[in-house]
Amino acid sequence: MASVRTFIKAIVMVGVWLALMGAYAYIAWHRLYDRNSAIIIGLLGGTFAWMLFSTIFGFFTTGRDRAAIRRAANMEPRKDGRLEAVAGPIRALEKPLEAPFTGRPCVIYEYDVKPGLQGQSDYAGFAMAPCAVETLNGSAKVLGFVTLDQFPPAGEDQIDRERGKAYLASANFDSLGVLNVLSAFTSLVADDDGTIHKDFKIGGEGANLQGRRIVERSVPVGAPVTLIGCWSESRGGFTAGAGALTRLFNDDLARTRKRLGGDSVQMFFIALGFNAILHGILVPVFLWGGGHEAEARRHDAASVWDERDCDAQKAKLAGGADPNEVGDIAMTALMNAARQSETACVTNLIAAGARLEAHDKWGDTALVYAVTNERDDNAAALLKAGAKEFRVTAATGRPITPGAAPLAAVQAYIDAVHRGDFETMAHLTAHTSARQMEDHKEDLPGWQSIRPKTFTVDEGWMTDTAATLTIRGQTPSAMQRVGYHLEWQAESGAAEKTGAGFWQIRKEWFLVR
Repeated sequence: MASVRTFIKAIVMVGVWLALMGAYAYIAWHRLYDRNSAIIIGLLGGTFAWMLFSTIFGFFTTGRDRAAIRRAANMEPRKDGRLEAVAGPIRALEKPLEAPFTGRPCVIYEYDVKPGLQGQSDYAGFAMAPCAVETLNGSAKVLGFVTLDQFPPAGEDQIDRERGKAYLASANFDSLGVLNVLSAFTSLVADDDGTIHKDFKIGGEGANLQGRRIVERSVPVGAPVTLIGCWSESRGGFTAGAGALTRLFNDDLARTRKRLGGDSVQMFFIALGFNAILHGILVPVFLWGGGHEAEARRHDAASVWDERDCDAQKAKLAGGADPNEVGDIAMTALMNAARQSETACVTNLIAAGARLEAHDKWGDTALVYAVTNERDDNAAALLKAGAKEFRVTAATGRPITPGAAPLAAVQAYIDAVHRGDFETMAHLTAHTSARQMEDHKEDLPGWQSIRPKTFTVDEGWMTDTAATLTIRGQTPSAMQRVGYHLEWQAESGAAEKTGAGFWQIRKEWFLVR
């Protein structure tokens, strides 16, 4: 059962520890702008802060414990639902148990079988017979799961391995998965009569105990104990509640109270000392070490967004520059590099962790920028790194034939441009409106001069929902090639029933080569 408790506590403790490490690392990064320093400070600061936090929380819990012990020592009446304490010999209300590896008569036992000093347990278990603590104020029953504190493990010379082997061979094991642990834990703390018996098989095979480390703790019948838990007046016993489990200490009231106070104070000052030393180092570093040099690193790191010297860019990224920095219209450094920088700059950003599928305010990714700016080299690097292809290709679509709907949409759009029909132009292209186009109507002659009135298709591929094609045609100044990517847009409220919709141009780009 020790393994079960450790498993549950570890989930909470690790979560708090990671959160504190993250907080320290975040502060260090935004002060020093040095990745390695931030990691080290996060690890040390988070660990020492977690130690201090745990001891401060321990003061609260041990304070409640000591108050309960003080009331018990003063013979104050126990109050229903409050954390209380009792002390005295513990006895079995029915037949006592026999510890599985020693055969000792007891009221409670727990065991843990490991393959060695470290590593995952093979077997673990816990059992409790109906029992009660005899006090001057009468019996107080033990109901539900209890934790054992300061009960020594049996010595190796007391362990009977043959007896343990026979016990394991006959035990009815549960597997130790997350759901099983939570289910078992719920049933243990909610027990009604004090009878508990759980055995878990974790990694063991058969009942071979050769080379295994066996830890068994037990509470002998008649042992003097102190019990702390939530008092239930109606049930005449202690249950889990009041924010704590029921705990059983191997000592009387006075020594238990002294131990609780002494341990928490000692741990607090140890943790406080570690934190004082660490922060004595960190404060000067943050005050002076994060001055002009760190500010210069921060300034340099910010400039990587438009850094076109790939060697300089690589050095800045190594120094902590953000590969996912965002500029105007949510354009990332990778998008900016993909449209105008050398491929080495693109690969530097990818290696530093730039997000391939980040998109700007129009929904365009770095690959879109590379393709629409005829940077085939950068597009190839992005695709190799795992970027999602937005175009329809020969591998993913079928050829566009004369009269195909996407081709007709492109023809309708170009015809609308040459007659100045802003409504149709806006309807057939994404991310614009007729009003926006009318606001730039002085540019209409330029738009008309670069789009051929008549054209042929160089190549084109389509699916039922997308199409990519390249057209070629004569303009007043030169032969012009234009690329288009279109997507099927369902009519609002009609698509599911009728399939009604239209093809819309999502991207248009002009090719020089």
